[in-house]
Amino acid sequence: MPFPTFSFAFFFLIVLTGAWVVRPYPTSRKWFLLLASYFFYSQWDLYMAGLLLGSSLWAYLVTKQMVAASTEQGKKGWLWLAVAGNLGALGVFKYYNFFQESIGDLVGLLGLSSHLPVLSLVVPVGISFYTFQCTAYTIDIYRGHDRPAKNVLDFLLFISIFPQLLIGPICRGRDLLPQLEKPPPDIVPDISRAVSLIASGLFKKVVLATYLGAHLSDNAFISPENYSSWELLIAAYAYTIQVYCDFSGYTDIARGTGLLLGLHIPRNFNGPYRALNIGDFWRRWHISFSNWLRDYIYFPLGGSRGSRPRTYMNLMLTLLFGGLWHGAAWRFILWGFVHGVALVLYKATLDIRRDLGHDLKARGPWWWVFLSWLYTIHLCTFARIFFRSADFEIGMVYWARMLSFSGGGNGIEWLIFVGIGLGLAMNFVGDSIRRAFES
Repeated sequence: MPFPTFSFAFFFLIVLTGAWVVRPYPTSRKWFLLLASYFFYSQWDLYMAGLLLGSSLWAYLVTKQMVAASTEQGKKGWLWLAVAGNLGALGVFKYYNFFQESIGDLVGLLGLSSHLPVLSLVVPVGISFYTFQCTAYTIDIYRGHDRPAKNVLDFLLFISIFPQLLIGPICRGRDLLPQLEKPPPDIVPDISRAVSLIASGLFKKVVLATYLGAHLSDNAFISPENYSSWELLIAAYAYTIQVYCDFSGYTDIARGTGLLLGLHIPRNFNGPYRALNIGDFWRRWHISFSNWLRDYIYFPLGGSRGSRPRTYMNLMLTLLFGGLWHGAAWRFILWGFVHGVALVLYKATLDIRRDLGHDLKARGPWWWVFLSWLYTIHLCTFARIFFRSADFEIGMVYWARMLSFSGGGNGIEWLIFVGIGLGLAMNFVGDSIRRAFES
């Protein structure tokens, strides 16, 4: 039941009406929203809803034992058990067959054979998001950065509330639990903002992302040999706008529907293609995921507290993990590697400039700002070629064809350029336009 469908609109109308009808009864309202969220999720597969419930209960119950433990060693033991349970489920369902195949290829190169079984598993929708949310909840409580949910109902709803369940944002306990624990509001808060967010999301996701994908980028990445080098270059630009409009559009709809239910879901995008360097890009793109990587991977590895080589290694490992999180394939790891290298080079440049006594806050002349922006957006665009390609072979064909200065091709509709321009405009001024409609 994807967001921009009539079935979801009908479902949401029923849920919205029911949630406000039972508003005087907060506990009943929570049960209603919980059942609605599990119904929404079970539309993909019923067993997936069972896994969601199992993962949520595991995190809640083991974290409760962690809080009750009387010694630091005991707390740490329960922490590791909670994290291992949730990430273990993620590893089995999403990554087992990838590592099984990779190990088989490796031992095959050594003249040996691998006998690890292949598991016929369907990757549950949204498993990466809700397992990361469960993991963050447990770790934050262990660190003293958050407090436990008051009851299991609040926690189950916090993990499964349907607007943010499938594609995030990855919410922390402090983002949603206090809202769920309070009585629901008497009226819809910020209704004009909710409507403008939904309208913005539908325009980006249904109009722009769908058009760019259906009329160029989807086919170009399936059969790049049928396109000229110029067309493939434009298709790469179209895809980088498409993925932004699709993902940020989904988040806008999630935030808007959340507001209509009385919930403030945190922002997940902040004009990422305005970034002037790769560090700034990651502060603007998929913000909840970037913060998750920082707080639960980069900082535990040591962050920037050690030597510079160690800091650069921590950055690289964090981005490699981020690449693998996107999918169980080497092309995603390569994407993470490219971003890791770019971040290391950026951090090293800052370190050298700091050593030379340069003002790191100075923006430089206009032409330097423009070149910095141009470099950053092209780095993100070209790094996504292997990310979007179905495999390395197609990615190599795409690159070879794009750099061959070949002619021919299928031609490009002029509306593609309009779509790319509108997508960039939504990145730069979309929030300002939307806020103007709210006033």
